[in-house]
Amino acid sequence: MSTPDVAPVPAPSHEGVVFRWQRGVPVHDVPLLTRTSLALLFFVLVGTGLGVLRLFGGALGPFSAMTDQYAWGVWKTFNTMALTALGSGAMGVGIAAWVFGYKHFHAVMRTALLTSLLFYGTGILGIVTDVGRPWNAWNAVLPWHWNTQSPLWEVLIAMPTYCFVFLLYENGPTVVERLWWKGSPGVRRWIDRWHPRIRRTYPYVVAAAYIVPMMHQSSLGALMLLSGNKVHPLWQSEMLPLLYLVQAWICGFAAVIAILMASCLVWRRPLDMKVLADLARVMSSLTLFWLTARVADLAGRGVLSRGFSGDRYSVMFLVETLAILVPAIVLRTERFRQVPRVVFTMAVLTAIGGLLYRFTPTTLAFMPAEHATYFPAVPEVLVMFGLVALVILLYSVAVKRFAILPAPLETWYRMFGAAPAGSFADGRPADGHARHD
Repeated sequence: MSTPDVAPVPAPSHEGVVFRWQRGVPVHDVPLLTRTSLALLFFVLVGTGLGVLRLFGGALGPFSAMTDQYAWGVWKTFNTMALTALGSGAMGVGIAAWVFGYKHFHAVMRTALLTSLLFYGTGILGIVTDVGRPWNAWNAVLPWHWNTQSPLWEVLIAMPTYCFVFLLYENGPTVVERLWWKGSPGVRRWIDRWHPRIRRTYPYVVAAAYIVPMMHQSSLGALMLLSGNKVHPLWQSEMLPLLYLVQAWICGFAAVIAILMASCLVWRRPLDMKVLADLARVMSSLTLFWLTARVADLAGRGVLSRGFSGDRYSVMFLVETLAILVPAIVLRTERFRQVPRVVFTMAVLTAIGGLLYRFTPTTLAFMPAEHATYFPAVPEVLVMFGLVALVILLYSVAVKRFAILPAPLETWYRMFGAAPAGSFADGRPADGHARHD
């Protein structure tokens, strides 16, 4: 395979030059542990300690503010219902790349896959912490005990399957690639022998990896349908499964954009504004589709006027809607999509609005009984912070050890040198994704 042109590509931008992201390269020039990493580790240890005490202590009462009316706390409603939306980048970006032909999105696929694995993994940890009777968890592996009529059953089966089967599989090539470069000749021969065979299964895994998360993301919305009039009419809708699913795609795009740009800022990586601008454009289009569907649903049910009634629910509705609408409109303009600060700010705002939408019907707009209230207890908040800190810490460690973050091909060659022709690393992406030439 001939070596492609690796020089920076001049392009009209406020910085004068943009770079083409073509290969993943580890962040090799910074220490593995920093002061920030140690601070994150502290929160992880505190959250883990409280979580272990909760599991072996049995009762939820001493560790949470949950009641019979509010049987779900922030471990489910935030870590699982909300944060897994940020972990939908692999699904959203992957569908855009594989199905709709945005081939250059493959340059960011490893970031999307890693963040999805981390967000889903911590979401599952949140569920484990939240389980009121953990000693009954073994029933989940016995099909004759399954309640197949329950949306929560579908979430229980599909979410761990997606995380520990498909996402681990799709992140595997990054690990194998490091083994190829760092391993012994015997390890390399084993990889060269088995890698082509494993690649043949990739199309089938990719297809299943999109179907499974679509199922459980829509099921998370279906769960709230069971609450009936306990959810405020501005959020309760028969379209919740569709709205939750599309919002997961939107949040996934927003997370990939924001995390990539923050990583490039922290670790001084060049930006590829072509890729980022197109990610932002697709995110904007999805957002406008979602907003149109939601407004049409509200109008069709005759409750749209309640969004302007002036009560606290209407304020929440307007704040959430504006946080989603403003970025969608701003990012329709090509000139704004070329400005990194604007793209980053709009992606963060989109993520905040999407998280509010996913979190509000489960907690803020959930009205189980008159005068019933819920506010998370200190241990709940600490466990929640611990899970978020775990995502950030593991992400930091992973990008420093594995070729996750995209970089110009010249950076890859400077680190690794030219690879032998016909080898595992002869220029073909290890994960089967097309290189962004």
